Amino acid sequence: MSQKVKLAERIVYASKAVRVAKASRLGIVVSAILTFLIFAVSYYGEVVGNFTFSVDQMAQNAGITLYDDSTTYNYASKLISAKVDNADGMTILCGTEYSNFPLGSNVCIPSDEELSSVDGSNNGLSYLAYTFYVLNGGDSAVDMSATINVLAATKGAEEAVRVRVVVDGVGTTYAKYQSSHGVTPGELEPLTEAFSSLTEVMNQTYYMFQPGEVKKVTIILWYEGEDADHNVNIVGGGVRFDMVFTVTKVYDPSNY
Repeated sequence: MSQKVKLAERIVYASKAVRVAKASRLGIVVSAILTFLIFAVSYYGEVVGNFTFSVDQMAQNAGITLYDDSTTYNYASKLISAKVDNADGMTILCGTEYSNFPLGSNVCIPSDEELSSVDGSNNGLSYLAYTFYVLNGGDSAVDMSATINVLAATKGAEEAVRVRVVVDGVGTTYAKYQSSHGVTPGELEPLTEAFSSLTEVMNQTYYMFQPGEVKKVTIILWYEGEDADHNVNIVGGGVRFDMVFTVTKVYDPSNY
């Protein structure tokens, strides 16, 4: 059983799972029984901590604000997700050629629809999920940039982490390129987009974000159990992220 450990704010700690074998990955066939045992073995203590979301001063000056409850609209410049105390290997690859796990297995990451149906934290036992809203409360349209940053990483834990970003119902899963442990080193991990750089998960600009417009954002974070780097090497390591919104351009209302 996993030992719950108090986690530092905004820290994503690496799992203490000892993986004695790997499940099916990129066509490597192993039995369903062995695959189940791999995911079931867990020596986890520290895994997923808080994730912080904020708007910088430029965005605040332009009227950009955040809230995580669509009934109370408690506007804020900073939001913090609830932590996950325990996280075994999870996977988003259920039902695909890259995994022996069928859809609905308890190691499968739930659907975007399910995870984004609850405002604020909607964590499972082994993943972080957080839904919030970004409002342009200003008087002008803006170009708004959203960046997820890798603030710190140790022991290669970032190689196995997955960050899924769902904006207005459209989701993208981000991961590092396959390491030397992968089947095709240097290539994309299955069904993912690559981190935008060594220090960024993503950097996305939303153009002409109109006054009164709202974007719904869901962030899902987990350690991918089908990743070759989800192994004993990352024990004691960790990854630290944040997500920052800024404004790169403010439009003159008289020009549109």
